[in-house]
Amino acid sequence: ENIFGGKTFCITGKLIHFSNREALVEEIEKYGGKVVSSVTAKTNYLITNDKESGSSKNKKAEQYGTSIISEEEFIQLCKK
Repeated sequence: ENIFGGKTFCITGKLIHFSNREALVEEIEKYGGKVVSSVTAKTNYLITNDKESGSSKNKKAEQYGTSIISEEEFIQLCKK
């Protein structure tokens, strides 16, 4: 399925459900998404398990209006 076709994701922080970052990247790409290393105005989702973090990626995501989702929320999106 291409449910994330044209969507970009950035990943930050510790992972809980995936064994490592590569596993999460593979899952995103399997559904047609693209993974970027930093949040820009073109980033659709920031995946983080600490939405309240004061990290620069969280701040940029808020600044650009990027959706900040948890790993759990990402898994739910994959099931739709």
